[in-house]
Amino acid sequence: MNTPFRIAAAAACLGILSWPFHPAEAEDRGNAATARGDSLDFRMRGEVRNEYVDYQRGGGANMIVPRLDYAVTPVFSLRVEAPVVTSGPELAGESNQSGFGDLLFRASYRAVRSNGYAAVVGTELILDSASKDSLGYGKEVLAPLAYASIDLPRYRSVLFPFIQYYFTIGGDDSRPDVHYTSLKAALLTRWPDRFYTVVEPQLVVDHERADRVGVTLETELGRFIDRRLAIWGRPGIGIHGDDLPQVYNWNLKVGFRYTF
Repeated sequence: MNTPFRIAAAAACLGILSWPFHPAEAEDRGNAATARGDSLDFRMRGEVRNEYVDYQRGGGANMIVPRLDYAVTPVFSLRVEAPVVTSGPELAGESNQSGFGDLLFRASYRAVRSNGYAAVVGTELILDSASKDSLGYGKEVLAPLAYASIDLPRYRSVLFPFIQYYFTIGGDDSRPDVHYTSLKAALLTRWPDRFYTVVEPQLVVDHERADRVGVTLETELGRFIDRRLAIWGRPGIGIHGDDLPQVYNWNLKVGFRYTF
């Protein structure tokens, strides 16, 4: 598989999904139309997650990732992530290394909104800012994205189809380029007592490696402690795609999110 990473730390994460949906509020409010409309607005959120990844080629990665989503307006949002990474012992034949990873910035715009439906377009910029070579891509990467939020009230669920295209725009010429497409479809379901689940398969097409295909599956169980604070855990497994960097053996994320 891909480069091994490891990070040491306990986790605190303030955000469950990247998309603007708040199942606790939708469940609590009596007016369904109002709840649906509010849930499609961007909100200011803080998040910290701890993630461990076990890679196919051996070794692993542990990352602590603080994230801030700043809603400039209800239809336009900015995001920043600043990971702290500890690499695994088998990474590039080196001993464990710790430091800052690659900074990520995202801008998102809600281009479409209707009754129970919204569509968002945006882009991410990943900077070659890692404090050590083993802790990042070694590349600047641009990743335009688009996703939809589709309410399924009969099933107390929301469907999030998602597409993102990653490509290198600069960085260290000696490091391999990043060039792939990610397709996801996350299904979020609300359960009694403020619990929710997410099932998210991902299909990856790696254009750097002759358009080889990889598949992963992540599931999530979370609970809203109150209207602002949620905690969650998300295990994942690699299903298909030997030696593709985007496909791991398994991973585990835990975190909490606070909505301001």
